[in-house]
Amino acid sequence: MGQANDRMSVTLPPELLAQLDGVVEAGEYGSRSEATRDALRAFVTEFNRQTGLSGSLSGTVVVLYEHDHSGVTERMTGLQHDFADTVVAVHHVHLGDRLCLESIAVDGPGERIEALLSEIRPLKGVRNVELTVVEADR
Repeated sequence: MGQANDRMSVTLPPELLAQLDGVVEAGEYGSRSEATRDALRAFVTEFNRQTGLSGSLSGTVVVLYEHDHSGVTERMTGLQHDFADTVVAVHHVHLGDRLCLESIAVDGPGERIEALLSEIRPLKGVRNVELTVVEADR
């Protein structure tokens, strides 16, 4: 017999649900549940890749956020100052009227980079946070 599944409820904005339905209708998945399970597996894998960091690392944190959320822009700037020992450069781009993309170059202990990510992820208005680490022979 197959493994039992637990149920959960998710509230989505209409445009995201429409995109999910588009993926299902394209024939990639048999149901919303199947597609959601696959997306959650990818999310958990990416989250785990960005935790437990150690050693001296160099890379880029890319953050996509809605700048009109209360205080998110100020908090992003504050974090860059709080992590001045790790943040070496920032590139800020306006993507239309509501979205901002920040590319934050980081260099330092993995634990410190992970602490920065942990501060950015829960900010209201942040849509996506991705870390890319590069091998820097010093």
